[in-house]
Amino acid sequence: METPIAVGVLGATGKTGQSVVNGLLSSPTDFIVTSFTRQASVNSEANKQLKAKGVQIAGYDLNSPRETLVNQLKDIDVLISCMTWEHLQLQIPWIEAAKEAGVKRFVPSEWVGPAPRGVIDIKDEKLAILGTIQRIGLPYTLIDVGCWFQVFVPKVPSGRSDHGHMIYIDHRIVEDGNQKFALTDMVDIGKYVAKIVSDPRTLNRRVFAYTEVLSMNDIWDVMATASGEMLLKDYVSEAEIKEIIKACGKRLQQSSESVTHPSNIMDIANYNMGQYRISWCLRGDNTPEYADYLGYLDFWKLFPDFPKGRSLEAFYRDVLSGGSLGYSIPGVE
Repeated sequence: METPIAVGVLGATGKTGQSVVNGLLSSPTDFIVTSFTRQASVNSEANKQLKAKGVQIAGYDLNSPRETLVNQLKDIDVLISCMTWEHLQLQIPWIEAAKEAGVKRFVPSEWVGPAPRGVIDIKDEKLAILGTIQRIGLPYTLIDVGCWFQVFVPKVPSGRSDHGHMIYIDHRIVEDGNQKFALTDMVDIGKYVAKIVSDPRTLNRRVFAYTEVLSMNDIWDVMATASGEMLLKDYVSEAEIKEIIKACGKRLQQSSESVTHPSNIMDIANYNMGQYRISWCLRGDNTPEYADYLGYLDFWKLFPDFPKGRSLEAFYRDVLSGGSLGYSIPGVE
């Protein structure tokens, strides 16, 4: 009989965390899943729902001695972080405790697309955290999944997609709109993760998992096909995006409020998303070819027979029929 793999998840009640948990629980591999949650949130409704699915709930307090975290991780084989971009540094005490506890694999919070240093501030912070992991010798697997389907939901004249069209996102097509980039439905992330973390070939490697590779023009065409309607296409230049990034960054630096304060949400979203759009839609970083250049393993070369996730067209048809997006975080994690 196969020995169960004990997996701990940080941020299991968030959108990415829920996808990861669902993927682990639905996998044919035998996973024992524990959600590590702040002590004050142990009895939250979200954690009650996880518990009803068979997830173990463990409260933690980062202000407690490190030995407490170490003891909580003693029986964990794989620790997966789904912390949002604002809380990336909170991974550090978990990384240190995981090393001391003998955790066999740590998956840091990535969940976007490949990129080199110096293009996306959030990615740079994530790569710095990878440096921390590597300096202490903690076994790891870094998983990138491309742009989420949920990020770009074009409007259609009938208004049927309006509930899925994020007001925080600039939906203008970048330059000529022909640069392709990788995309994945958020709900499929967990299925890919479950396969990746149970395979010894992915230990101490970067893995790129994705479902489709499309350009912005392709994305708009998919929505046109799904809806049977003609879509309006607005365009934005590279120079305009860089000016938006500069202006938003200046306002955020001058703001006395925290970066998560409501008054800053639009600037945060436009700043972060501007950098992502330069990476995805202009530079071509978020592609299987560039991921290969950076040394990533390609999910589909590792697991050619694994069932593909939901297509973008199927996702749009669900949105058009009133289905839930499953994502509404303004920072664009």
